[in-house]
Amino acid sequence: MNRRPIFSSDVQRLGGTVTIISGRDRTSEPFYLIDHISRGGDCVWRSRPIHDEDRAHEAAQVLAQFCGATVRL
Repeated sequence: MNRRPIFSSDVQRLGGTVTIISGRDRTSEPFYLIDHISRGGDCVWRSRPIHDEDRAHEAAQVLAQFCGATVRL
């Protein structure tokens, strides 16, 4: 089976959705996770915990722009 090579510029065509998930750790401190699911659902990514809400929103915006995705809050 011949497949074409994957280049870094292909990431911008992934599309899909970026979401922010909130949670609490064992000490009841809030944290946020950034999820990305590609348009086809075949590429899924989750960030490490981010403890600042503003930074989580900024990270979601940057990831969405990089992947050509939309942000769902």
